[in-house]
Amino acid sequence: MKRLILFAALLLLSGCARQYADFFPYSDDGTPKPHVALIPVIDQCHPSLSWDFAKEVSGSLRNELMKHGRIFVPREADLQKQLSCCSQKEICSLKDQMPCLFFQPAHFVVVLELLDFKDVPYVPGKIKPLYVMNQPGDDAIVLMLKMRLKIVDIRGGEPKVVRQEIVESNHVMRKADYEEALLTHGRDGFRASSVGLAEGRLVSDLAAKIEKITCYQNS
Repeated sequence: MKRLILFAALLLLSGCARQYADFFPYSDDGTPKPHVALIPVIDQCHPSLSWDFAKEVSGSLRNELMKHGRIFVPREADLQKQLSCCSQKEICSLKDQMPCLFFQPAHFVVVLELLDFKDVPYVPGKIKPLYVMNQPGDDAIVLMLKMRLKIVDIRGGEPKVVRQEIVESNHVMRKADYEEALLTHGRDGFRASSVGLAEGRLVSDLAAKIEKITCYQNS
């Protein structure tokens, strides 16, 4: 009986170790991971939704990066003091990056702004790039998601923008599916809905860009 209890305890500990291993600032070989201060997504368009899309993307992106374990992302709560030292306008500035130094000892600061969340009628060939959720019909629409991504290298005393781009994520879907997805938010089926899949694609694309740039700069 004691052996069974010991075995169960070891399984539990090993499971916890795997679960939290990717929260560590060092890789398995002891080399430091890129230390990235991920600023909560700043909503610049305020879409008329029943939920906070920018906040949800922030949480999903943080979880995605932590799950991959390629970079070290401190908890949002650990950034509150630094966030209180500068305004959103200062953080989003395309000219003066000095406020980003408040986030040291991080190596990089990632700033994301939600610029657009809207649906427009689907016109073949008009909008690119385009992800096709299903075969477009007469009632097809395009869900247009647009983010501004800025990555600032703050190692040393002179911050440097190493990446700045507009990330567009456009998704063709049936209007009926879009409207149904908006009603299912907060339920189990939302992630598999047209809007849930579009959000997931956006998060995956952003995570890949952040990892690629910060890992390359850190090498």
